[in-house]
Amino acid sequence: MKNPPQNQSPLKITRFDSCDSTNRLLLAAAEAGEPSGSVFIAREQVSGRGRRGRHWLAAPGESLTFSLLWTFEPEPARLTGLPLVVGLAVVRALALLAAERVDGVQLGLKWPNDLLLARAEGSYAKVGGVLVESVLRSSAHGQKELAVVIGVGLNCGECAEIKQQVSDQQVGSLSELWPDHVSSAQIFDAVVDQLIIDLSAFRERGFAAFSEAWNAVDLWRNRFVQICEQGTVLQEGFCRGVDADGALCIETVSGIKRIVSGDVSLRKV
Repeated sequence: MKNPPQNQSPLKITRFDSCDSTNRLLLAAAEAGEPSGSVFIAREQVSGRGRRGRHWLAAPGESLTFSLLWTFEPEPARLTGLPLVVGLAVVRALALLAAERVDGVQLGLKWPNDLLLARAEGSYAKVGGVLVESVLRSSAHGQKELAVVIGVGLNCGECAEIKQQVSDQQVGSLSELWPDHVSSAQIFDAVVDQLIIDLSAFRERGFAAFSEAWNAVDLWRNRFVQICEQGTVLQEGFCRGVDADGALCIETVSGIKRIVSGDVSLRKV
């Protein structure tokens, strides 16, 4: 693992054989003063959390689940693009992880926080997700800061048990990307290294510096999609990627609509 930037404390990694949720534990630790740069990683999560209150499924030995604590100025509006930056960091890290790749399999993103595989035959499968939560606290210098817990869940192995439990979407594995075995430890080191780089840049420059790179790996870009909430179609049109603020842009018959809420489902039609 690389050395952290000069303005960031060295990583403090705490490992759990089993826990309910690394995000929940690290949020509680953040409120108690846990330093920025702390990482909680678990071999097994029994109550992992996903976006919109969903339960995140993870298989021991087949999944990688960890949470990273990072601090920012107490300006939540500036952090709207943070989940997108985290997803992009994962894609960037894994693109450099192994020299050989399986032909026809591409790792990319779906707004706002899904990591997907695009397979050669045209199907898509979810291989990971991001959950960002935060708490306002006092820094060591007595000023207010936003302690942000970034949770990452990745399917590294076959995850047959998860595939049996999920019926509303295809489940894939990062192992489909490479002809040779890549361990979850290798994936963890690569992803955390890239996160340190990109989070430091995001803190200084915001999401605008990442929007072009994010759009380049957006698997839904230029496809006809529907924006739905609780089964109701809110918007439909062509997905045109994200703007400099991280909002999803949908080209509808009445013009470009910006989607900023994370409580909607993006469906390819």
